[in-house]
Amino acid sequence: MNHLPAISALSFVMAIMGQSTVSFAEEDTLELNNVYITGGKDEVLQQPGSATLIDDVALEAFEYTDIHRVLNAVPGVNLQEEDGYGLRPNIGLRGTSPERSKKITVMEDGILSGPAPYSAPAAYYFPNISRMSAVEVFKGPSAIQYGPASVGGAINLVSREIPYDSQGELDVQYGSDNFQRYNVYQGQQIEEFGYLVEALRVSADGFKELDGSNDSTGFVRNDFNLKTSWQSRGELNQLFVIKLGYADEESNETYLGLTRDDFEKDPYRRYSSSQLDNMEWDHQQYQFTHVLELQNSTLTTDVYRNEFDRDWFRLSGFNNSDGNFTLVNILANHKEPAYQSYYDVLTGAASSGTSQQLRIGNNGRQFFSQGIQTRLNQDLTLFGFDHALEVGVRIHQDQVKRHHTEQNYNTLAGGQLQAVSGSFKTTARNTNDALALAVYIQDEIHIDDTVLSLGLRHESIEASKTMYGNITGIKESKNTLRQSVFLPGIGVYSQLTEELGILAGIYKGFTAATASAAGETKPEESTNFELGSRFSGSLAFGGRAEIIAFLNDYSEFSGTCSFSQGACDSSQTGEQANAGSAHVYGLEASWNKELFVAGFTLPALISYTYSYGEFGERFVDSTGAFGEKDQVIESGYRIGYLPEHRLNAQLGFGKDNWRVNASVLYQSDMRNIPGDGNIPLAELIEAHTVLDVSASYDVLMNLQLYSTIDNLLDEQYVAGVKPYGFRPGKPRSVNIGAKYQF
Repeated sequence: MNHLPAISALSFVMAIMGQSTVSFAEEDTLELNNVYITGGKDEVLQQPGSATLIDDVALEAFEYTDIHRVLNAVPGVNLQEEDGYGLRPNIGLRGTSPERSKKITVMEDGILSGPAPYSAPAAYYFPNISRMSAVEVFKGPSAIQYGPASVGGAINLVSREIPYDSQGELDVQYGSDNFQRYNVYQGQQIEEFGYLVEALRVSADGFKELDGSNDSTGFVRNDFNLKTSWQSRGELNQLFVIKLGYADEESNETYLGLTRDDFEKDPYRRYSSSQLDNMEWDHQQYQFTHVLELQNSTLTTDVYRNEFDRDWFRLSGFNNSDGNFTLVNILANHKEPAYQSYYDVLTGAASSGTSQQLRIGNNGRQFFSQGIQTRLNQDLTLFGFDHALEVGVRIHQDQVKRHHTEQNYNTLAGGQLQAVSGSFKTTARNTNDALALAVYIQDEIHIDDTVLSLGLRHESIEASKTMYGNITGIKESKNTLRQSVFLPGIGVYSQLTEELGILAGIYKGFTAATASAAGETKPEESTNFELGSRFSGSLAFGGRAEIIAFLNDYSEFSGTCSFSQGACDSSQTGEQANAGSAHVYGLEASWNKELFVAGFTLPALISYTYSYGEFGERFVDSTGAFGEKDQVIESGYRIGYLPEHRLNAQLGFGKDNWRVNASVLYQSDMRNIPGDGNIPLAELIEAHTVLDVSASYDVLMNLQLYSTIDNLLDEQYVAGVKPYGFRPGKPRSVNIGAKYQF
């Protein structure tokens, strides 16, 4: 890659900015502020783009451990539940595919958190929300600051900061299905030195029941983190931070769902053929941050590395050469004589013949993600206007090594599984690599009560895929994909009156393509527009409100073949497919107000999203990246897993040392696969309404008791149908907990 022009331009800009930063800072301390993309609460309302900050108070209101439930309060978010606990989140923004959150930029403390964001963007690792102090969701023109996926926007998870005085907390929670959570942290600053140590363990036995077995269908997660800081005070204020983390998980999760009939009878049933399905992973995090504070400017540099290893042992299908006998077809046609015997094997009702042996495979993968990034923030005055200028550069490298294996299993009488000797084989060996240089500049110009944001991002990426022989392990081929793109954006926010402001923006969206085994794929590109208003006071019934209309006009819409989609062959895992043009448009709205009545506090929040997405061209989905394998998708077909309506309303009620909160979510029908007109029952994910409540009581100043009930009304609903059958959302879950601060 030829990075010289971009680096030279960046050096020139930073040198010019450096001329005005020769003076030293006036303050003799450097605050350990959280890493906010939005700039924090005070800045959100002035953003020339859609921004939402969920702070620690909002996170503690419901004590959620599932990021999906946290994000229900954010307009513009489209989600797909999977396991009921949020172990592997599926998050989309403004109509992007939610599958494995691969179409958005996910960060922790401003640093890419995915296992391999460029070469394998599916986020099988997602940071534990229980150790976060805030969540930010950012959409609109300024999203081009954050890549490699900027079409929908960015999510930044803000980890707990180092406290100034000695502070610690023990949080213990217990509930339904033997759910347990233990979270403890302690930290302080001692003169120039500061530290925070934190440990988290979350587990549950699971809410699904295996046929003929009492084995757990739950999970265990551990998370340990150490953050240290050192400040150098004097003519130059400097801050050095080292952050280390280790996390692991073992979960008895499966991709196998149920037939529609079985789901209607008992949605929490699990077929015995999934009894061996198990995910194990471990994650290591290494981060060093240096902050140099000068007069009116701050230079921040991060050096980081993340390592993630996973093994997912799971049911893949039947050992049958007839392509008709896939898990999808068997579940959809289980009453037909040709498929009945296979269905009986899945459920453990019958033993298997040779052609009905189960194929159970391990999708072993090793990831790393590493890089260095630096950004210079400068406040200056030019031509009589105040400017907040940010210039940044990141050099990033990531990789995924895949080694997929399979073995045949016989189903014995009673549903027991027995490995078939001599059937073990490798089904895929390949490596995806990516090396990327990202450079951006953004200038926020303040003109009276107007903020004008001008931004430009450049991505230069060299990605490759290397194929190895399944038996020999010897390199067979290598394909390289080079991408270079400039992404301009402009946004404006103007405060017209004390109670009314308007915003508008246009920017180019981009999601990097991954290298394929053969042929060249195109990156996802779009031109995105937004127009909206923020208003308060009497215009918002005494609260604050925001309404934003958006349009994502894709010149190239893309999808990725993956096992979580259901139709992907092992050799095609991670392969990207292009669909041509597409259009996604919608409306985001939110309103919040805090009432004070007779000594009671009543906080209220409402958020609503309308989304509509359709394909713009006719094509054949040869890999199943967008729907079903070999499905003919016509121009005008609706995009799958994108509900038209999502509505969340939250209401609190509290006084003195007690509080009660309620949150209700409504989500309309959505499609499992692309289509048009009425949704057939086999492809329908029905609308559902879920009510969560929580209550807390401060027994002492440092002791709080609390309780949460997720899905209070015990709504039974379909969370998803891909990849293999109907799977449920979490049933009613009652938890109690206690927090002790020390």
